[in-house]
Amino acid sequence: MTLGKNFLPGPTGVHPDLLQAMVAPMFAHYGPRMRPFLEEIQPQLRAMFGTSQPVFTVTCSGSGLLEAAIRNAVRERVLVVVTGYFGEYWAQIAERCGKEVTRVHIPIGGTLEAAQLTAFLDGPAVDAVAVVHSESTSGALAPLAELAAAVRQRPNVHFLVDGVSSAGGVPIEMDRIGIDFMVTGSQKALGLPPGLAFGAVSRRLAERAASMDDAGFYFSVTRWVKMAANYQLAETPALPLFMALVAQLRRIEAAGGWAPRWERHRLLSARFSSWAAERGLDLLARPERRTPTVSVFRPPAGRAAAPIAAALEVQGFLVGQGISADQGQMIRIGHMGDIEIEHLDALLATLEPLIS
Repeated sequence: MTLGKNFLPGPTGVHPDLLQAMVAPMFAHYGPRMRPFLEEIQPQLRAMFGTSQPVFTVTCSGSGLLEAAIRNAVRERVLVVVTGYFGEYWAQIAERCGKEVTRVHIPIGGTLEAAQLTAFLDGPAVDAVAVVHSESTSGALAPLAELAAAVRQRPNVHFLVDGVSSAGGVPIEMDRIGIDFMVTGSQKALGLPPGLAFGAVSRRLAERAASMDDAGFYFSVTRWVKMAANYQLAETPALPLFMALVAQLRRIEAAGGWAPRWERHRLLSARFSSWAAERGLDLLARPERRTPTVSVFRPPAGRAAAPIAAALEVQGFLVGQGISADQGQMIRIGHMGDIEIEHLDALLATLEPLIS
């Protein structure tokens, strides 16, 4: 599968230069050779999140940091916004961590708005609000700034954000709007193989984390922040993945930094949306709330998702289908990472006869 034909909503295609970086000989990650790499990547990771706080790199999937967010921020109860599969996934993580969970269910394709959140926060007290920024099961993008403002009206409530399918493809202003815990993974808009997760916390969340008794050892934010601030790693990294990260951040910097990357993702989303509208396809998320990284649509009446996805795969293209109960009802197109407009146009030309 070539880079320009992987349109899964994750894991995305990986540039050949990054695959080559992964085969470099191993070296001591605890020795002097590692520190320059850690110093090099820190400014770019902070810019990706829009924060001045240290960004920690952890060897785990994004799910690991979703659990870390719960363990380090939630004493008793968390309000989880469920707009799709991954909101429910986070709620289940919280329950398995022994926390009380208040679910706010939003119909598929929709997003929670600030006025709704304010009303829910008038109910039983919670320690945190957990939101999926880009819900890849529906293609919806949560209005983070507005939601953060609503949370900020409750000084003791922390704002936790799953940015797994947004960070790197969508501008994030963690410090400005007031996000307390930001999480992402390597295999989405960053265009890396799976296996690394990235996180950052506000100063006030770091203070709460230091007082938590059940954060554990591996998932201790206190430890992660201290090590990242000193350009160290808290544990043995997946070194080949780390070297791919270094190579990718250099590629992004050489191409002009994050701004042109964010703009390319915006243009990819706009291109797919206009193409779909011209053909009367039903995109789940409304236009003003669509994520730039994933588009989700229902096949035309009488068509199922599986045969369309299978026909595309025969011609070399990978796309996603719905998850769980929505398996046969939706097609999910991931246009993120290092996908270019010409790659998307090739997919659309192949998809055209399958949906007409």
